[in-house]
Amino acid sequence: MSVREIQTSPLPHSRVNPGDLRPFLLASALRYAERGMAVHPLLVGGKEPRWSDWEGRATLDPELITRTWSRAPFNIGVACGPSRLVVVDLDVPHLDDEPDPALTAQGIVDGRSSFSSLIARTPGASPVDTMTVETWSGGEHLVFAAPEGVEVRCSARTVGPWIDTRAVGGYVVGIGSHIDGRPYRLTSSITTPAPLPGWLLTVLTTAPEPANSGAPGRGAAVVARLRAVARQGSREQRWARGILASECAELAAMEARSGRNDRLNKAAFRAGQLVAAGLLGQAEAEDALISTARECGVGTSSKHRYAREIEATVASGMRAGLTRPRFMDARARQLGGAA
Repeated sequence: MSVREIQTSPLPHSRVNPGDLRPFLLASALRYAERGMAVHPLLVGGKEPRWSDWEGRATLDPELITRTWSRAPFNIGVACGPSRLVVVDLDVPHLDDEPDPALTAQGIVDGRSSFSSLIARTPGASPVDTMTVETWSGGEHLVFAAPEGVEVRCSARTVGPWIDTRAVGGYVVGIGSHIDGRPYRLTSSITTPAPLPGWLLTVLTTAPEPANSGAPGRGAAVVARLRAVARQGSREQRWARGILASECAELAAMEARSGRNDRLNKAAFRAGQLVAAGLLGQAEAEDALISTARECGVGTSSKHRYAREIEATVASGMRAGLTRPRFMDARARQLGGAA
């Protein structure tokens, strides 16, 4: 089965039966592996990893892939680091994004227009045809081959509004995956990532360092504790705590020049949704997020000032999330959705 056949599933998106997706998802995961892109399972109908050590366990082994995706129609995670990929994620505005009149006046309303603006104002920049995947929300993933000898890290809106990057320490959702009945689709005939263009590499590696600088990669103790707690409680509680652990793990893996404050706000919003659904305790979620942010070095240049900023960022995201409860999807509950 080709990538084109995988991503053009004939199933009506509003009536997707997860069981019907199993052969498509298995074929897509195998296709990624054939092309040297390591995969790992995500929760059925979700974006959270099924495996705790997803980056270490991401695989190209067709036998392991077949066994895994034969169990359930897991969504597909593509681990960028092991796959030597840099993915530019052109996002769309979220419900908690405040409109910015200055950006709107420039015609910047989403990730696509933001990326076009970045190209226009960057000397020597030009669009590059590469493997492109439309996301379930209407955004776009531009998939590039990582350069040799240079490690690109994940970032969140560092180079432009609604532009994130996924590289070492990050993953993207793969073709054929469905969220809320909407798929991730290949949007062109290009199935091989183009080399990351030099101008874009320069932009990604020389973005201004935010004030909340510090050593990345710490916070492992918080994540380990959350993973242990995620094995306790009801299935829904395990699912929610697994999501919180994944949010903290991604934050802890980010480097200083990668938009960690924005990522912390998003994590707090998602945690707030689970608190609103009664699946997490608010104090538990806030403590985990604040502890992770502090332990991974956010704001070490001015401890008291940035401690207050961390708490304010978490409080802001949490407030927004509390207005949008998120419950465990019935399909994930039926098929086993523990993280």
